[in-house]
Amino acid sequence: MKKFFLLILFSFSIFSNLDAKNTSFSKDKSYEGDFKWGFIEYSFPKGQWTYFNKNNGIVPHTNILTRCIEFYQSENEILKGIFRICDIVTGGKWSPQIAQILSNYLKNDKHDNCTLRPEYFYAQLYTKGTSMNCLKTRHFDVYKELNYPDDPEATVKYLKNILEKKNIKIPKTMIGSFHFFFAPSVRDKGVEIVYIINPEFYGAPKTINGDENSSEYHRNNINKFSAKNKFMNNFLYKQMIYHQNFEKNIKAKSHHLLDFSQFIEAKSSEVDTKSITTQIKSLNELYKSGVLTKEEFEKAKKKILN
Repeated sequence: MKKFFLLILFSFSIFSNLDAKNTSFSKDKSYEGDFKWGFIEYSFPKGQWTYFNKNNGIVPHTNILTRCIEFYQSENEILKGIFRICDIVTGGKWSPQIAQILSNYLKNDKHDNCTLRPEYFYAQLYTKGTSMNCLKTRHFDVYKELNYPDDPEATVKYLKNILEKKNIKIPKTMIGSFHFFFAPSVRDKGVEIVYIINPEFYGAPKTINGDENSSEYHRNNINKFSAKNKFMNNFLYKQMIYHQNFEKNIKAKSHHLLDFSQFIEAKSSEVDTKSITTQIKSLNELYKSGVLTKEEFEKAKKKILN
């Protein structure tokens, strides 16, 4: 679990044959499609992703070991995304002690946890006994994260050096999602997934202010910027759907699951309303152009509304 670039991962992972071999990666080579790592089969986000790092590290402020692989994506020499996958491997040993440390980290770490901190757009955490499940989304002041991270133990200098070496420019702001699950009753290892993107490559308006607290994407400011508020809500909706698939694929038990029902139902209703409006507008255009008679138009409209 970690800061900005200490976590990164994307969506759409599904379980596969546990005996299948891991995919081999070579530094500076690009990959796309499906791959196998650890005990999960993943799909890269759309496009080519360049492998740049594999490391064995620790969860910040603990002695819990992690295994991670990292990829980046760029376009027009600008950073587009970073993708990192981490396993927390217990080998079935010391699970209660590890769970207690992880739970405390997710609840109370002063630099980065899974409660609704000011810089987070959304956070939901489940912890009970030795089990925990977390989803959060947030924005990042990229310059700050690479040069002056809040956590002095954050190890991001290597990433800064790689980007500079490859002449890849950093955006003012990036947004990302963090997915984490650990339950010894399900698996003897934890899985961490974070997916971080440059929103300007995905249809968001140009970023005005990159400062973490003054950013348009900050939860206290975002209501003043309707297009970016809509973008963040759409991003959150997609990550909630992904997280539900993640829970299913990792075989989380019913009591482990996060509850997104209220948000997803509201979003689905919004999508349905827009769909109805679009259909009626299309019918009206057909009626005005003479393709449909008034009777046919009214009949079709009634069918849609029903």
